[in-house]
Amino acid sequence: MAESQRPDDGAPASVIAGPCSVVLSTPAAGTRYRRPMQTPPTLEAARSVLSVRPMGALTLQQRHLSLALRGAFAGLDVVQPVVADLSVGLFLDLPGLDAAVSPTDLARWGVSLPQALNAAVAAGFGRPVPEPERVESVRLFRDVRFAGTALLRPELIRALPIDGNPVVLIPTIGDLLVGSADDPAGMSFMVRMAERIVESGNLPVSIQPLTLRGLEWTPFSWPAATQPFADALRRRWDTLQYAAQQPLLREHYERTRQDYFVPELRLFAKDGQSVTLTTLTQGVPTVLPLADAVNLVRDGGQVARVPMSALLGIPGLIVPVPNTAPTRVYATRFPLELFG
Repeated sequence: MAESQRPDDGAPASVIAGPCSVVLSTPAAGTRYRRPMQTPPTLEAARSVLSVRPMGALTLQQRHLSLALRGAFAGLDVVQPVVADLSVGLFLDLPGLDAAVSPTDLARWGVSLPQALNAAVAAGFGRPVPEPERVESVRLFRDVRFAGTALLRPELIRALPIDGNPVVLIPTIGDLLVGSADDPAGMSFMVRMAERIVESGNLPVSIQPLTLRGLEWTPFSWPAATQPFADALRRRWDTLQYAAQQPLLREHYERTRQDYFVPELRLFAKDGQSVTLTTLTQGVPTVLPLADAVNLVRDGGQVARVPMSALLGIPGLIVPVPNTAPTRVYATRFPLELFG
């Protein structure tokens, strides 16, 4: 093991140097994100193909790590934070290619990000609002531009014929769900739809629901009756996000000669509910995902399944790994006392 590569406490070093503010290395299904050979030389020339898309903090942070591993920082997306973990990014809707607008493009055009976003939104004015799919009381808009524009122009959602205050959810880049906060059954149905959508393979955005206070977005809390479905969505989301992160972390630790095992987060059913599980093996330095339960494996092969809260409750046992998204933690020692 490359002990010299670890800090004095044995915990993993920061995954990347500097802020982790900038998507999955796996692109959205049917979408090609790469830099074209040549982008329009001016904002005016780009205006007709300039568009916006929703972006999520987790996918942006994972893209930062992916690009850092390849030394390709020129590919960093420029985004405008909106609320919670949601942002809006710019892209060029070119034939056969969706190309992210980079800081270099903005500098060449001589404009700021807000100016370019306004130009992209204005380019969409006059286009009809896409026709949603109606499933029960929930509307599903499958349109990347509309999802991004709605975050910047909430009046588009306010104008929809929603019976009550609207609630929106953007689980993946091209899927915008809209329901009513005054419809508990509809809220539960929306969450169950989102759980299916996040498994589609499209680029994930966020599972944080939003509602409107006037014409401003604000985070929304699911009603109590919806919470079991929201918990299942969160576990499904976590499983997919950790799976996307796993190969990036493994590559990072191999390149930096840090001998850490990066286990998966597994999802299984117990008593009719979904539960997440990971593994910690004695003598194996491990960067753990946050799970409901942990299988502790002793040298002799004995296994004890304990709640993650039991590990977190032991002072000094669990420390966070900086700049991991989603968050991983490091066990400073093997907790033999939990075997009873």
